[in-house]
Amino acid sequence: MKKGNVFTRALTLTLAGSLLLTGCGGGSKTAETKAAQEAVDSDGRKMEGNLYTEGLPIVKEQETFTIAVIGHPLAKGAYEDKPCVIQAEKDTNIKIKWMEIPSTGWQEKINVMFASGELPDAIATGITDSSIVKNLPQLVPIGDYIDKYAPHVAETYNKYPDLKTMLKQDDGKIYSFMTSSQTARNDSTSGVLFINKQWLDNLGLPVPATVDEYYAALKAFKEQDPNGNGANDEIPFSFCQQYYSSQFKMMMGAFGIKDDTDHIMFENGKVELSAAKPQYYDALKYYHKLASEGLLDVEGFSQTQQQYYSKGQQMVVGSFLEFLPYFVVGQENDSQYIPLAPLKSDSGEPLWDGIKDKFAGWHNGFVITKACKNPEALVRWFDYCNTAFTTKMQWFYGERGILWEMDDETGEWWNVNNYPEGQTKGEYRYTMSTGPHAPVFLTKDDWDKFVQKDDPQAEERKGCVNLLEPYFPKDYILPVFEKTAVVEEKENLRVDIDNYIKNFTAQAVLSGIDDAGWKEHLAKLEKLNTARYLELQQQTYDNTNAN
Repeated sequence: MKKGNVFTRALTLTLAGSLLLTGCGGGSKTAETKAAQEAVDSDGRKMEGNLYTEGLPIVKEQETFTIAVIGHPLAKGAYEDKPCVIQAEKDTNIKIKWMEIPSTGWQEKINVMFASGELPDAIATGITDSSIVKNLPQLVPIGDYIDKYAPHVAETYNKYPDLKTMLKQDDGKIYSFMTSSQTARNDSTSGVLFINKQWLDNLGLPVPATVDEYYAALKAFKEQDPNGNGANDEIPFSFCQQYYSSQFKMMMGAFGIKDDTDHIMFENGKVELSAAKPQYYDALKYYHKLASEGLLDVEGFSQTQQQYYSKGQQMVVGSFLEFLPYFVVGQENDSQYIPLAPLKSDSGEPLWDGIKDKFAGWHNGFVITKACKNPEALVRWFDYCNTAFTTKMQWFYGERGILWEMDDETGEWWNVNNYPEGQTKGEYRYTMSTGPHAPVFLTKDDWDKFVQKDDPQAEERKGCVNLLEPYFPKDYILPVFEKTAVVEEKENLRVDIDNYIKNFTAQAVLSGIDDAGWKEHLAKLEKLNTARYLELQQQTYDNTNAN
């Protein structure tokens, strides 16, 4: 899709969710059936069974629901100890049992849940579009409940009607809530390539601008003890294939390749397979050279995020991929690292994986499953989380005054850095809040009231985006819910292609590749029916740009 009004055309990740019953009323009745059972409590509030239809608490007798979420490695405590969770239980009388699943293996675990039918009441923090589309019979059509049980969500969707359009499935129903953020320029790319400027200065080296200069810097890091500890312990370059902001794919941009899990890029409106382009072959040969000389961390394709961060904390990694350096090396060492623009090579104009004016919402952010016996209560709970701006911010950033502050009169808000000494900003955020995986949606109105004040990390990230934005591809496909048959065919092809390319790329980087191996690779891609896959992707691209 070419750059346009992304706010009106992008989608958001949805989390599949279901409510675990504890006094949850009988069976999975429809919204219409339960509405017919309204009664009035002794305090005059309307009720449907144990559910109050308005106000707080949401239920008279406490009910318990289970929600599956991704556990973040920087979090130092359990989900139930987060202030937003404690406050929500106090206000709503709904208790959540949080099923924390590591990011590594998250989607596989979700797939097993759907296949077995042993589902939590809800899934929050993002599942694939195909998981939703293929499992609609196991999900609650929450769109049927929004007008009656989620007035604040309804208000947002009515103000931004394209949000509702983005959520609709082929049957016209809505099965997922929008979460995350309507806009986030500083999130327009995930990872950034950083290098230790202090090490460069110690060795009298320039900041690399080309792949040859980068190679020379990494070689010097390995051989000349830039950290000065007398040991040959430096890891010149590392990455983490298991985590979205540290994946090796971003390094392909130096060779004019934009790669992702869909493995497509665009040339004059035509969809092409990135791993079939000659520049991809050039990249593989270059990175094998790094690996063969011990300049590239060969564990990068398999290590966990925790292992990756552990190496960084030891201050032995010279260059790495991340959102900001402090995630890897800690706040105290953040300033040693600087971002690099996409390295130049002889293989074409450099690219960087990103989207200008990115719509940051997740249209597959939160789903309720048929395992939930009282979906109305969980819909009301989700609406509660999105009722007040301060509530949303507590879920998204943590308690007021630590990472964010606001003016109660004007509604303006800004970032602050008052987190406890001995903790990084990331550790505080993911310990005290749910971060971007929150069951909330920050709207454009919310962001229009944001003002930039003294926030070094926000300024640092802004500088990274400014550096990389000129290299973002101009064309892209926004993820949209498509017909079940199309989604299933495309996803079945994509999974096989993705698994093959990931394994092939790792093997080629670690073991090397020659012309015969590249020719064999192209033949393998053809056998994986990439022609049909590209045809389907082209149809999606054309349809998206036609609207």
